Amino acid sequence: MNNQLSNISTQYRKFSKGQYIEYTQFNEFLDFFEDQDRLSRVMLQGVGIVCGFKPDLMYTSGQLSGIQLSQGIALTTDGDLLTLNTTSEVSKDLYVSDLKTIKIDSKKYTHFKAYDNFKVKYPAFNDGTNGQIELWELVTAQEANTDFQTVNNLSDLEDKYLLLYLESYEKEVKPCRGVDCDNHGVQQIRNLKVLVTTAKGINILLRGDNMQPHPLFIENVMGEVKLERAIAERLILEKGIDTQLYSSNLKEMYTTIIRKSGYGEAIFKKINSISEILGIPAVDQEVFKNAIEECFVPNAGYQYAYDVIKDLADTCSEIIKILPKSFTKCLPDLLSFPKHIMLGKLISDVQLDPSRHRFYNSPVLDDEKALQRVKALIDRFKLQVQHFRYTETFEGGAQIKITPSKKGGPLSKKAIPFYYQITEEFLKAWDFDKTYNRSSGYNLAYDASLLSSDKHIQNPMDFNIDDNSFFNIEGHQGMPYQDAFEQIKKIRDEKQLGFDIMVLSLAELIDNKDMFKAYFNEYVDKHPGLEHQRGVGKKGTFAIVYEINGRDLRVVADFSIPYICCTPKVDVKLTLPTSVICTNASHIPFTVFPMNGVVKANTDLDAGVELIDRQYFFNPALVDPELYDEEITFTVNGKPTNCSIRVTKQKDVKIDIVDIVYPTDGSAATTVYFKVQEADRNDYTYSWDFWGNGDLVNLKPEGEGRFTYTFRDLNPKIIPTIKVSVSKNGCTQNIEFSDWYLDEGPSTVITGVYFTDSNCCEGTVSVPVITAGVKGPDRVNTSEKLFKLEGEGTSSGTSKFIYSWAKIKGPAVKLTGTNKSTLEVTNLMAGEYVFELTVLDVSSGEFAKSKEFVVTVYSEDK
Repeated sequence: MNNQLSNISTQYRKFSKGQYIEYTQFNEFLDFFEDQDRLSRVMLQGVGIVCGFKPDLMYTSGQLSGIQLSQGIALTTDGDLLTLNTTSEVSKDLYVSDLKTIKIDSKKYTHFKAYDNFKVKYPAFNDGTNGQIELWELVTAQEANTDFQTVNNLSDLEDKYLLLYLESYEKEVKPCRGVDCDNHGVQQIRNLKVLVTTAKGINILLRGDNMQPHPLFIENVMGEVKLERAIAERLILEKGIDTQLYSSNLKEMYTTIIRKSGYGEAIFKKINSISEILGIPAVDQEVFKNAIEECFVPNAGYQYAYDVIKDLADTCSEIIKILPKSFTKCLPDLLSFPKHIMLGKLISDVQLDPSRHRFYNSPVLDDEKALQRVKALIDRFKLQVQHFRYTETFEGGAQIKITPSKKGGPLSKKAIPFYYQITEEFLKAWDFDKTYNRSSGYNLAYDASLLSSDKHIQNPMDFNIDDNSFFNIEGHQGMPYQDAFEQIKKIRDEKQLGFDIMVLSLAELIDNKDMFKAYFNEYVDKHPGLEHQRGVGKKGTFAIVYEINGRDLRVVADFSIPYICCTPKVDVKLTLPTSVICTNASHIPFTVFPMNGVVKANTDLDAGVELIDRQYFFNPALVDPELYDEEITFTVNGKPTNCSIRVTKQKDVKIDIVDIVYPTDGSAATTVYFKVQEADRNDYTYSWDFWGNGDLVNLKPEGEGRFTYTFRDLNPKIIPTIKVSVSKNGCTQNIEFSDWYLDEGPSTVITGVYFTDSNCCEGTVSVPVITAGVKGPDRVNTSEKLFKLEGEGTSSGTSKFIYSWAKIKGPAVKLTGTNKSTLEVTNLMAGEYVFELTVLDVSSGEFAKSKEFVVTVYSEDK
């Protein structure tokens, strides 16, 4: 048998009008165009099974009754187009072939006999000892004769394989005698045979087949290699929620998985097996093992050792996904299966049968460049192994960056992680499509130094990131956790990225109310499925884990969950009832949202924040004097608020009744004159209640700080207590005047504060001399609730006295009897009090002031 394409016609001659044509000239013409047709099929379309030719065993009463073979299309390496056919018309003319049809769904073969290829001696069937491999020919019931037996006699079906064989040879039809040569010539026989052979026969055929060996047929090559998940919850389940964990426990979880996988041994074996068939050098795993082991030394970085192996598994998955499409041959081997096609095992339980020819399509039909992609991905795998770095990454010297990436899909379409050293070669191997389009510089990566200078590549977060559902967060491991948290938060807030952040402490947190921080064990217990993913997806939560090592609080790991959890979903809020308060005022409550939020002042000084029974108060008494008259601001859970307050120092204001004009004959008016002693008296607000009925009158002091009020028809038997509330900058002082009206009121003017310590009257007239004195306790306990001072007035004559008491210094108290000889002091508060008594001689108008009388009030526990 001669293969048609073993010798190709490359030229032919055109015929001229009236030319006598030799058979060689005519055959040259036929050979040229047939060869071109065959070459076009093989080189521009491909070889192998295009479709169909699927066997199905038919049984009757439990016995094999037939082998049905579906219609199909196949191309041999000699360019023969094979399809099943059946006779449609039997030729009645001598030496003319019967007509065939291919319009059939299938053919059922019911009989068989041993097949002898003596007519052709097809080289592929040679068993190597000048004999022939075992072969049986299958025929339909219509084609069978007495030489055939039924297929139920075909034994050992498990060891049987199907073949299509185009029996091709030349046959001399009739010798040419005399001058009549019209019917003579050489007939080209083409018989399509369905043959059965054994596993031994198939192996002999495969030895001479340079097309069929392909990575796809490597055992288990299509099974993906997956790295075991590292789920933080397992540590809690194994060790218990009450067991404190350390970074060594986290490291052990990852190192166990990595070492159990043999550092990705199955991945390396699969890649190297594929590489061997494609003629690509193998990748050295030992060097990679050493690099991974070095990642286990520091307290941070072991998660990236896990990541890089997972990356290698992803690259392997990309290869496996396109491997079935990579049956591409630029120059098919013409001698691999020139006249036969392997249809596979008769009884097969595998989807990809290495004894069944695939279709090796021409590269011109390979729109996806599958074979090139496989080779490029194997090259990337090698570079990933070689360019994995750890020193800079794991020593905490990296800069924190957030890079948009993708959650799913092939690794090629994701941003390049920061633990790869990027070179031009590495960039070109990362994404086949970008490299094919000469745009490898348009990948996204942590290290953008070799990328395009376009702004959307150098600063991708400033542009549309709708196609990016994931954010790589890198460079934080090994850093102080507070710095890492603030930097990640700052980038997130500035770029308006849709994820949240949590800080997890491996040590238990006592009375923690910071909603951005949690105890690792408790958080993992409440939120199972926490995994390290080198970042976080949109609408997810990124958790950084830190460990306390002396004063060192550094990030040792990171995890994420695919939903926002447990940090405030709205802004925190904080309010106070007032924005100004006095130092002597009582504490006032904060209104906090969320209710369990932690309130702190934005200062290192004592700023008055007080926690009482889980309720926050502002206590002005606790404020450091350096903060007086300064604006104090606050945070809730570390977040700033608009709440502020200013503390002003309490100042005692002294107001005295200096004159009283009682009603005279025919008058119903009683006029009282007051005076404020303070220099800044005009800065205060004065609210007066003259009748003691709650009706307030706001008055401003007149010249020299005087107030005047006239009572009409005042009943001497029902004298109201005059009250005045004095306010300034949040400080309020309440002053009362009681017993200020004399039962027998004179019709003269009584002058008080305007007097001096000397006699009021000048001249040569001799006037009586009066004195004033005070008696009372010098120390009083607050438990006694009140104390009394006795006033003494003496005169050289017989006189009636008017007494006027004044508190010069001390906290606010209630004074009763300010115009009587005995003063009662109630509502005591701890502090030092100074009192003064003025005694007026009614008859002479002369007065005297006592020396200042000091009373110390102390509390019970002193």
